[in-house]
Amino acid sequence: MAIRDDELKSRTVVAGRSELLRSVTTPAVGSEPDAAVSRVRRTVLRRMLAADVLGLATAGVLGPLVLALISGNPETRSGQSSTVVLVDLAMIPVFLAVFACYGLYRGTTRRISLTVFSDLRSILHGLLVGGFLYAVIGYSAHHLRATDGITVAKIATMCIIGAVSVPLARIVSFGLMGRAPEGSVPVIVVGTGKLADTVASHLRAHSAVRFVGFVDDNPLHRSEVIGDLEELPDLCRRYGVARVVVCFSRTHPERTTEMLKSLSGKVGVSIVPRYYELITARSHVEDLSGLPMIDIAPASLSMGARALKRAFDVLASTILLALASPFLVIAALVIKATSPGPVFFRQERMGRHERTFKILKFRTMVDGAEDQRDDLAFMNEVDGPLFKVTDDPRITRPGRFLRKTSLDEIPQLINVWKGDMSLVGPRPFVVAEAAAIDGWARKRFEARPGMTGLWQVSGRNELSHLELCRLDYLYVASWSFWWDIQILWHTPATVLKGRGAS
Repeated sequence: MAIRDDELKSRTVVAGRSELLRSVTTPAVGSEPDAAVSRVRRTVLRRMLAADVLGLATAGVLGPLVLALISGNPETRSGQSSTVVLVDLAMIPVFLAVFACYGLYRGTTRRISLTVFSDLRSILHGLLVGGFLYAVIGYSAHHLRATDGITVAKIATMCIIGAVSVPLARIVSFGLMGRAPEGSVPVIVVGTGKLADTVASHLRAHSAVRFVGFVDDNPLHRSEVIGDLEELPDLCRRYGVARVVVCFSRTHPERTTEMLKSLSGKVGVSIVPRYYELITARSHVEDLSGLPMIDIAPASLSMGARALKRAFDVLASTILLALASPFLVIAALVIKATSPGPVFFRQERMGRHERTFKILKFRTMVDGAEDQRDDLAFMNEVDGPLFKVTDDPRITRPGRFLRKTSLDEIPQLINVWKGDMSLVGPRPFVVAEAAAIDGWARKRFEARPGMTGLWQVSGRNELSHLELCRLDYLYVASWSFWWDIQILWHTPATVLKGRGAS
């Protein structure tokens, strides 16, 4: 009997997919998903414990020394015997036990990307409680000679240093783990299409994540598709997958649900909600007789929130301008000496309530570069009203370095201090680009534009215009002071990597 064209095509696709599976190198350890997950969990846990021990030991050694230097008390200096130092180090297990009670060693495979900031609050609380327990133990054992050097001032100094040394040790540990194959988390994305591609690009940006491929019954494209939904459990075993991210798919939801249930307890599962554009950090899940419902938080900033944000901007920009003043002078001299023209570049941008202001940056292009923009329109690499060229011929030699490191934006601290901008906020578009924004995206004009923001830590110039607008809306809709601190925390690492900068 003759084989029909559609049957032949189906067999060819299945055969090709099987050949792709056979040709890809698979992990040598673990044949079950839970074995792979356990391997990743053990690796992460060991590195977390090692980082915390190192950070606490640093605090235990430096704490008494710093206190002695501050106090200038000879008795304080002489009282730090080796026995007292050993007692300080012997308290490390107490702090580790408190950290464990705060859940700092749980759920290591329930998060796609390990970041110190998400645990920072628990680390600070753990140090506070651990310090209190240390004081109680020291007071209870006051009759022992080895505890004579234990004072409240010394414990407080150790905890303050630990608030820096423990997160710093974790940052170094997570950075090294992201470069080690045994520390990367293998992830599969269920579904294909624009959202799945966006999720995959974000996964690739994390050094601690290894994107394996897409799984879909009716894929919209064949690029990096490694199987269909029926093969998902086998693919998880084959690649040692620790997490599955579910995006939109044309597969029936009931079939997808049944397949995901089979992975429960073995592989972590993350689900991108259907109306993800409306869900923000301030949204929460409530239960209705066993039916989970997501509340959509109002997209606005209260008067109190604006006052807190502005006060922080004024204080932080004043401090940063004072610290950066030597660099401002050096950069100005270099710019003036290497190319004719002004030191600073001023350009009209659209700010809060659609009011225009003059943004201030170090000049990184030849004088009169704006007049040459139309001539370079054919080189534009981004969509929408944005204009970006990777190898822009107008950029000067020192300007290229300043732009790559984002140091050209330091003068914007003056804009922040004046109130035109904020440290964190939507991207400051030029007037022509901002005028092209309409609809829901105009929500961005309710907040001051920022020197950094979600657009900075999520991809910078690699993001499309639509994605930039979505991130700006998300920021305004779910603003919180803690979120601003989190964005500021992640900004230096993004800038140092130079990802998306031009």
